[in-house]
Amino acid sequence: MILAFTIMMMNGVVNNLRAQVGPYIIEDYALNYSKLGILLSFISIGSMLFYFLSGKLIEKFGLIKLLFYGIIYNIISLAAIYLSPNYYFLTFSFFLLGSGLTLLNIVSVNLISISYSKNRGKMINLLHLFYGLGGIIAPYFVTLVLKLGFSWAHSFLFSTILLVIIFVEFKTAAVPEIEASKNKTMRSTKELLKDIKVILFSLIVFLQIGVEFSIITWLAPFLKDVEERSDLEISFYIALFFITFTIGRLLASFMVEKIGYFNFIIFTAGAASLSIAAALIGGRSFTILIPLSGIFLAAQVPTAQAAILDSFESSGIKVVGFAQTAGMIGSTVLASWIIGFVNDFISIRAGFFILVIALAADLLITSYDLTTKRQCFKN
Repeated sequence: MILAFTIMMMNGVVNNLRAQVGPYIIEDYALNYSKLGILLSFISIGSMLFYFLSGKLIEKFGLIKLLFYGIIYNIISLAAIYLSPNYYFLTFSFFLLGSGLTLLNIVSVNLISISYSKNRGKMINLLHLFYGLGGIIAPYFVTLVLKLGFSWAHSFLFSTILLVIIFVEFKTAAVPEIEASKNKTMRSTKELLKDIKVILFSLIVFLQIGVEFSIITWLAPFLKDVEERSDLEISFYIALFFITFTIGRLLASFMVEKIGYFNFIIFTAGAASLSIAAALIGGRSFTILIPLSGIFLAAQVPTAQAAILDSFESSGIKVVGFAQTAGMIGSTVLASWIIGFVNDFISIRAGFFILVIALAADLLITSYDLTTKRQCFKN
């Protein structure tokens, strides 16, 4: 459990360094918002590939080998970002980073899911809570690195210390050789992709992760370029988002099993949508509602994962992989391409209004999914 939580915290730190370094990458490589969006989207593209193949990877290698390879792979990718001589090499390095982080994410989710099958909703929310802790650390870590006179790229290089800690835990912990069960039959990929429930879950996670990463990616440019906030203020707002994110997952771990997975997703999507809309309409004095929306956004993805694992039994890990692949597409298409395009050609404020629409769609699709489930239960 400690190993899984540490892996997820490392994911939270490294994956969210982008929230603070975006403006510095723009400056160093003379990029516009669209090009920055394309650059950062390669983190998600790398993740997509490995999430889609997650079921096969576990069957072929098992969690122990996947963890070992993931540690080495991530060290290489972080070093590559630091050594990047140009925009194209940096783009490739971000692709490596996205796929590497996904390898370790797959391990942590499976360790918790298999070990705590009777209360998955609670434990997966607690697991993702450590992702939030990493997100809280990330902006202050970047600020400290910059204040000490290092470049933004050093924040990626220095993150390798977290992988060393994970390696030490891996060598000292009694990690079981967990393979995909050969006693349970997984449904084929072709069959699952024809299942309307798989499509609906994938669309839900597409919107959830798309919104989450849109805030992570574009909050700093919004605060810097629209509201002319200082670096310290930007660090505070980004850290506040991850603080509320962490609190949200802690609270969700106590509430989600009682309220029900679908009902909880509906409630949190509606509350987050209203918070962001109020911030945009209210102006500068209400901007704080954007990071505060993290308390509602926090439980969306882990609760959806728990619902999937409960709904599809032995095939659940495959469907989680498909849904997370859709989520990474969301972080690419919605968070990077669509929002980047809207930011350039309309305004960053308009880009954030897209998130309100996406959360409303998340609410409606989940409501339909819940209605369908209840009808099947009656039948």
